[in-house]
Amino acid sequence: MPKPAIVLLLFSLVIVLTVAIMATLPRVPLEAVVIVIDPGHGGHDPGAIVAGVQEKDVNLAIARRVQRAAEGVPGLQVVLTRTEDVYPTLLERLELAEALGAGLYVSIHANYYRDPKVCGVETWVDSNAGAESLRLARELQRALVASTGAADRGVRRQILYLRHTALPAALVEVGYLSCPAERAKLQDPSYQEKVAAGILAGILSFLRAP
Repeated sequence: MPKPAIVLLLFSLVIVLTVAIMATLPRVPLEAVVIVIDPGHGGHDPGAIVAGVQEKDVNLAIARRVQRAAEGVPGLQVVLTRTEDVYPTLLERLELAEALGAGLYVSIHANYYRDPKVCGVETWVDSNAGAESLRLARELQRALVASTGAADRGVRRQILYLRHTALPAALVEVGYLSCPAERAKLQDPSYQEKVAAGILAGILSFLRAP
């Protein structure tokens, strides 16, 4: 066979093999952003328990709704630190986010206080949080209040395990289980959808800002 024909044949084979390999790869947009959502607590750690309602279950239900809602957003992939009633350590949750090259990390919790009249949503960052974590927290808080109509308890700081990551990271307290009205809402699937929509809206606002 003449050399030009051999070269053409080899080139054709390379093209065919390349196409075949590419077809087996996951179809992820080139500019896809991975978001890690952490349903707080889990397993042996139920979090707050009020009137039989366990915080870990509320957290997971809302996190799953965030993940489902994000499926309709091009270029966004939401990964949960847990999808079942298990307990990854706090550092394991952050390590997962960093291993995935996540763009940000949001931990979902429900609150408790001894005074049942205290209600509302608040968002926390570590005491030494950088500007990006603060901006993420503000976007989450604003969007959560707008979506749910809950009382705005603002963005707050304290020492958190989030200090162990350089990622933009925030912890949202989606309501008080100790507040009877909010406890009822947090068990309502339609209200959980509002909470999830608020969290997703806050994330998207953070990502889309210049």
